[in-house]
Amino acid sequence: MSEGQPQEFLHSQAERGHNTAVHFTFLRHSQKANANVFNQDGGISAAAISTGGQERAKQLGKKRFAGRDIDKSYGTKVTRTRETLAAAFGAAGVDPVFLEKSDATEAYFALPAQAGSKAYNKRYDDIMEPHRQTYITEHFPGKKFAELPPDEQEIVAEYAEEPAMEWYLAHNSERPDAETPSPREDAARVAYKINHLVNVVDYMPGGKEVDLVSSGHKTSTEAFLKYVIERQVGDKTIVGFNTLSDIGGSLKILDGWDLDVKNNERGEKTATIILRRENGDTQAFGLNLKKLHELAAEYMAANKLPTKKIDTGK
Repeated sequence: MSEGQPQEFLHSQAERGHNTAVHFTFLRHSQKANANVFNQDGGISAAAISTGGQERAKQLGKKRFAGRDIDKSYGTKVTRTRETLAAAFGAAGVDPVFLEKSDATEAYFALPAQAGSKAYNKRYDDIMEPHRQTYITEHFPGKKFAELPPDEQEIVAEYAEEPAMEWYLAHNSERPDAETPSPREDAARVAYKINHLVNVVDYMPGGKEVDLVSSGHKTSTEAFLKYVIERQVGDKTIVGFNTLSDIGGSLKILDGWDLDVKNNERGEKTATIILRRENGDTQAFGLNLKKLHELAAEYMAANKLPTKKIDTGK
C-alpha cells in the first residue's frame, strides 16, 4: 500500500471486490518505564517501554501475531509504539514493513494520541491527581508515585486516568478548549482512515487479503469506538456507548481492537470490531457503517479534502 494514497488499491479486474478482506489490528503500546501521562513541559510523555513491557509485548506477540501474514505495521512519533511492535513481531517470528509517523513521513494508518493543548493536558492531569493519591494512600501507604516500580505505577495511572477520560469523552461535540479537538472531532479523524479500510475491499482483486497492524495510544480510539460500535443490549442494537464501563473500560496497556472487513463471493460486506484485552478477554461489536461514513465526511469537510473513490466505496 502506498502511504497517503490508499486509492492505489483500486483495480479494474472483473472479480474485484469479491472474496476480499482487510484485517486491521490497533494495539496500545506496552508498559512505560514511568507511567506519567505528561512530561514536565505539559506535552505527552515520550517514555520508552520498561523491561517488563518488553517481555509482555513478546508474550502478546506470540499469541496475537504468530502465523499471520502481516503486510505493514505503523507507529506514531512516540518511540514506544515502535519498541512495542519490534518486541511483539520478533517474538512472533514475523517481520512486516514498519512505517513510523514523523515530521517528514506520513504513516497513513498510524493513530496518534489526541492533540490536546497544554491547558487541556493540565486539566486532564488535575482530574487524575486526587485519584492517584487516593489509590496510593490505600494500597501503597507512605510511598510517592515516582518511588513506585513500573508495575505499581501502571496500576495507579490506569485507575486515575479513567475519570479523566470520562470527563473528556462527555464533551461529545464540544471542545474542551479552543485548541483541543472535541471527542467527535477525534472520532472523525480516526474514522476518515478506517473508512478507507472499509471501502478498499470493494476495489481489491478477487481473493486478495490485507493484514495491517498499528500501535498507538489512548483517547483517540476510545472516542472513535464511542460513536461507531454497535452493541446488543437485550433485544436492542445500540450505536456507540455512554460511558467507558459499557465496554469494560478504556484501553489499558497492550489492549486493542481488531477491524475485520470482508466481501463475500457476491461482494456483500460485513464489518466487525473485536475489542481485545491483554488478558485474552474479547468483546465483539458490529461497525455501524452509516455513522462511520458520516464521521469521515465531517473530517473531510472540516479539512477541505476532495472526495475520492476510496472515500465513498461502491
